[in-house]
Amino acid sequence: MKILSPVGNEESLKAAIFNGADEIYLGINSFNARNNVNCFNLDNLKQAVDFAHIFNIKVNLAINILFSNDEIQDALNLIIDCFNLGVDSFIIQDLGLISLVYKYYPQIEIHASTQMGIHNLEGVNFLKQFNIKRVVLSRETPLNEVKRIKKACNIEIEYFVHGALCVSFSGNCYLSSYLFNASGNRGKCKQLCRLPYSFEFDGKSLKKGYLLSAKDFNMIEKLAELKNAGVDVLKIEGRARRPYYVGETTKQYYNALNNLKVNENNLKLAFNREFTEGYLNGNGNIISPYNNHTGIFIGKITKVNYGKKFNEIYFESKEKLYPKSTFKIFNKTKEKNTITAFDLKQINTNTYYLTTTQKLNVNDSLHLIIDYNKETELLNIAKKREIILNIEAIENKPIKAKFKIKDKNYEVVGPICEKAKNSPITQIELQKNFYKSDLFNAKLNVTKLDDIFMPKQQLNEFRRKVFDEIYNIIVKSYERNIQKIKITNNYKIKKFEDFQIIENLNEKLTHKNIIYSPSEYNENEILKLKQLCEKENKVLYLDTPNFMLEKDIKLLENIINNTKVNIIANNYHALSFNTNIIIGAGLNVYNNYTASVYNKPVICAESNISTKTNYPFMTLRHCPFKNLLKANCYNCPYKKGFYYKMENGKILKLKRKKLSTCTFYLTD
Repeated sequence: MKILSPVGNEESLKAAIFNGADEIYLGINSFNARNNVNCFNLDNLKQAVDFAHIFNIKVNLAINILFSNDEIQDALNLIIDCFNLGVDSFIIQDLGLISLVYKYYPQIEIHASTQMGIHNLEGVNFLKQFNIKRVVLSRETPLNEVKRIKKACNIEIEYFVHGALCVSFSGNCYLSSYLFNASGNRGKCKQLCRLPYSFEFDGKSLKKGYLLSAKDFNMIEKLAELKNAGVDVLKIEGRARRPYYVGETTKQYYNALNNLKVNENNLKLAFNREFTEGYLNGNGNIISPYNNHTGIFIGKITKVNYGKKFNEIYFESKEKLYPKSTFKIFNKTKEKNTITAFDLKQINTNTYYLTTTQKLNVNDSLHLIIDYNKETELLNIAKKREIILNIEAIENKPIKAKFKIKDKNYEVVGPICEKAKNSPITQIELQKNFYKSDLFNAKLNVTKLDDIFMPKQQLNEFRRKVFDEIYNIIVKSYERNIQKIKITNNYKIKKFEDFQIIENLNEKLTHKNIIYSPSEYNENEILKLKQLCEKENKVLYLDTPNFMLEKDIKLLENIINNTKVNIIANNYHALSFNTNIIIGAGLNVYNNYTASVYNKPVICAESNISTKTNYPFMTLRHCPFKNLLKANCYNCPYKKGFYYKMENGKILKLKRKKLSTCTFYLTD
């Protein structure tokens, strides 16, 4: 399995490469899902790509948002620019853009972004028509489904193993869009899941806290299971994270894959909101009491001397701590302060002292979130690419350096070697000279060395010439020169607009088209409603879940086959059903190019993401009742009337769809 590390800047790039990454992924300052962080531009992207390729690291560029009709030409042009300068593959969400790249540039490697919400074999099968090389499965995909996909498909599987876990199903979070007109599918997520909420029923609060804040992934103990399931690439989340996080997580996963010692505390120190294995085996125990980095608990405050300007803090800890480190102070799970201890002193074996202007209390907990010494040490790690140079230095002939790159032989010729009058150049002196490189570790094999002399300046120039040539050969081997094309699309979107959504059979039917969105899928009720619609000269459409595993798909397929009901497809798996299909809001149709791929009527084909169809703001695969109330399936408390309430009073109703398992939704 390969390690795929996140890169947000030059320092993170080096941290990833020097600590064991096989591949990196990054974004560019337009058209990526991390719109709120510093990304690369075309100028420094070239430098990053070249640097990665020197170390034989694959570069994946995320172009993983949805595009309007006015933007898609620019997006395609950007892909061509980046492909020409050496980017190896592109992580794409927009189906219209995928179809264009496949049609006009089949030589470009496409990876299906996790934002596409692919989580089952049927979704992967749909993407086969576009020659997708790799699919980044949604974070909710369990191990059994990974095995099912790998057994049936010759496709690379990329799986999230570490980092932030979105509480909402990939690509179907519209809460930021609904409340702030800032779509997560446009790279503008407001992180509303990290806010405090109250979980309520009938006006009574049952739980308060960061109730939608997910823990962080940590699969380092599950790598054997992932390998056996067929995972090819281990993805570490975190393009917005600090370089230390990138380097440390990469290092620990490299150690795990190579049977070296893993330091779990260092993973916690890099970043954690507590850890979880997520949905790997279906448990979904993911909600954290924290909304930000908690670091490592190191001890409690034992004594405070309050002063006029500074307060003296004493605490007990068995950890070895250093000045300039940063701590968070908690009262139980409530974060109080963050302090950097410039004057940290060790009083005795387990007692430390620091001063701060902040008011802290005895029994407050200290969590180490930045270890200055560890960060400095890790970020100072540097590596070089090994290259074997065959040196030939014959009297009265040019000095030569021969080497091999990608199974091709190359030769660089230098100045004429003069006969030595006194001390000739030795092999040790040559090796010492060629050691002077920031990028290359040259292993010299001196095939012929006469008693020759060469001025130091000439030898230095020859060394630089050799390394420059090696650099250019490597970099240019990745460059291409394909031409841009002008695209057009005259496809007219067939909008599906005149409809009514109902949730039970008792609702009055007022529109021509009826969308039935039940809490549970009962064949008899669907058939009964279908007959009623036919009697009243109306057309029934069954709203299908956007998340379904193998058993769910079989259950729903039987219902559809037996009732002959039309459906609303909210994920790619629903396109496999043999019935009349309307493209639902969950498939995120954002432009004519995507609509033309389906060539079916579309809901929510607008200039921006909308929830006008009552499509859920969030899709939750964890059970709120298990996570928040410690309930179980045998005594499920779910009924209509539960909701999450924001601090501003905004209510998000909780709804459920049930097949073999439950999926929950937050709606208006």
